[in-house]
Amino acid sequence: MLSTTTKDSLPYVVLRGASAGPYYKRQIPKELRPVVGQATFTVKLQGSPAGGPRDRARFAASYARADAQAEDALMAARAGQRQLTPQQQLGVAGSWAKDAGPQHPDSVDRSEVAAILTAASVAGIVLPCPIPPAWAPGPIADERAMVDAAVRLAFALDYLDHPGEVASPDGGALWGDELKTPASAAAFLADAVGQARAGIEHWITEARQQLRSLGVIVPPEQQQAVALRLATTSAALGEQARQIEHGQFPEPLRFPDPPPPSVAPQTLTAAFERWVSVRSPAAKTRVDAERRLEEFRDFIGTNSVEQLTPQQVIDWRSHLLQGRSTTTAKKHLGLVRAILQSASDDGLPIPQDVLDRMAGRSIRNSSGTRQQRRPFTMAEANLLIQVSRQQSGRPLDRWGLPLALALGARLEEIAGIRKDDITGMDGIPVVSIRPSAERRLKNDSSCRQIPIPQSLQLESFLEWVNDQPDGLLFPEPQPPATDPRLSHYASIRLGKIIRKQAGIIDPLAVFHSCRHFAAQQLVDAGSEQRMVEQILGHGSKSMTARYSRAGVPIPQVAAAMESRDWSWWPES
Repeated sequence: MLSTTTKDSLPYVVLRGASAGPYYKRQIPKELRPVVGQATFTVKLQGSPAGGPRDRARFAASYARADAQAEDALMAARAGQRQLTPQQQLGVAGSWAKDAGPQHPDSVDRSEVAAILTAASVAGIVLPCPIPPAWAPGPIADERAMVDAAVRLAFALDYLDHPGEVASPDGGALWGDELKTPASAAAFLADAVGQARAGIEHWITEARQQLRSLGVIVPPEQQQAVALRLATTSAALGEQARQIEHGQFPEPLRFPDPPPPSVAPQTLTAAFERWVSVRSPAAKTRVDAERRLEEFRDFIGTNSVEQLTPQQVIDWRSHLLQGRSTTTAKKHLGLVRAILQSASDDGLPIPQDVLDRMAGRSIRNSSGTRQQRRPFTMAEANLLIQVSRQQSGRPLDRWGLPLALALGARLEEIAGIRKDDITGMDGIPVVSIRPSAERRLKNDSSCRQIPIPQSLQLESFLEWVNDQPDGLLFPEPQPPATDPRLSHYASIRLGKIIRKQAGIIDPLAVFHSCRHFAAQQLVDAGSEQRMVEQILGHGSKSMTARYSRAGVPIPQVAAAMESRDWSWWPES
């Protein structure tokens, strides 16, 4: 229990875990959460408020550092939230249009998306992303604005057969005064959003990416406004392309300069936020980098980038090498250097000699060869399939190992598969590995379609998929903040299945060995390099492979998949 004095003087202290360790936990105001990217600041504190004099002193110093970091981050968030003028929104669209082609095939017409986003703006609605399947406007604050938005949308979408008739969500008609009721207007808008959900989500996501690339931090309603500008610009580019195809030569579109980057305080916390905004790292990488920066900040005792010195980096590097391997020390240095380099590129005064010391070029690995993970043997793969058939817990316990052995997919890729990712191409069932709201992919090459082999089909996988509800096929418990991967808990469970139930105790044989197993089988079957790369989602340094990989027909990829030796798969 915390004493009353501690609660009053240190209001953000909480005790957590079996050992009741002290943590600094502070709620972030709702209006700043989209900028900061989290709902609370949570930092593990050193020492103890109930210990001896030395423990209490360490605890007080640790609390002061955490509180200062939180204040700096909140200050950066308040300074970073900007309202872009219409000219600046056009500047973002112009920056995007320089590299964007005129044709952007969408599942929904871009003009329709622009009309719906305009209606949402008129009604004062900020659409979430992703948009829930049954989305509807919340409590109507301005009934007149809602009705006005619905009427404008109806005209824009050309739903009017004559001035008094508008198509309704249920396929009937809203006559005269019915369209003027707020409830009917809200239902009409909700139906339009539902029909164009994929297109709207695409442009809001595109707006976020463009703003991040420019280093501009804006609240969600501004992201939606920029999405409208991008969709409108895309439609205009498409119209120009059509005119050129018909022999017409329209005037080129003109745009003002893009907005300058957001201004942020010159602190390590601000440098981290700038890195997240510009680089958009995967959730696990972000958490890892934040922890490494926190270690560095605690070691040097300052949050100001202006006070950084090369000697501080040298001392921290020596500290890392005392308790960690050279590989781990280099990784920690590299993460912090990436954050500081991004801040330096944005104009923060990071001394170049500090960045040079962070490079870790002087660190040499110890002699000897490093042991690599090995692929499973065919006998082990056979055993893993049999053990998987015995699982009755979560769906990923049953299908994780068979999918990994058959497809060569990563565990996080498998954990993020949705029901609508199981589709058909050229009459062949495939699994589409693509980014989603729940899952980030490792790189661009990871986005691919993998043919489902006959052995996996005979395992009744497709029949099982058909019986599942829409959404994630393998729903998992919410992962912890320290490892936000979808597969966090599945990785632990599957590791126990491999070790305890299958009895494979070799430390070099892990779940990822399934991927090595699939790769080895493809190579042994004589598959072309580009086939192996396309199935596994590997990037290639070969220019020929990079240009040809997208053109490999699915039937050829499926043939390469079936050419593997499948004798290890046990009969059902």
